[in-house]
Amino acid sequence: MVVWGGLRDGHGNPFFHLSVAKAGAELYAFTYADGEVRRTGPVPPDLDPDRFFTSQEEPAGTEAVIRTERALLEAIAGEFGVHLPRHAITWGRLHTFTTRSWTRPPQDGETFSVIRFEWGSN
Repeated sequence: MVVWGGLRDGHGNPFFHLSVAKAGAELYAFTYADGEVRRTGPVPPDLDPDRFFTSQEEPAGTEAVIRTERALLEAIAGEFGVHLPRHAITWGRLHTFTTRSWTRPPQDGETFSVIRFEWGSN
């Protein structure tokens, strides 16, 4: 799962992106930018961007945008059972890094790492 959020930071136009893949293949994704939503694949109903982006959003930092961001993150937490670290909630955005595309293998000179999480008994 990849989440990029810039709804309330006030730097540039508001945006939000969610994409989910399994075994290196994208299952679904959506991106909100420039007042529009673009999507690929069947987004689960609880994450449907139409629930969150019903009209042209207010400027970054407004209460409506903050509520939208919180609702999106709560929906993601509910869908995947994940939570933001307390630091991210109280102090803002964590450090970011650019990831390689999961729809293509690494190109010459690209470095990468693989992280795997497994739940359940061994």
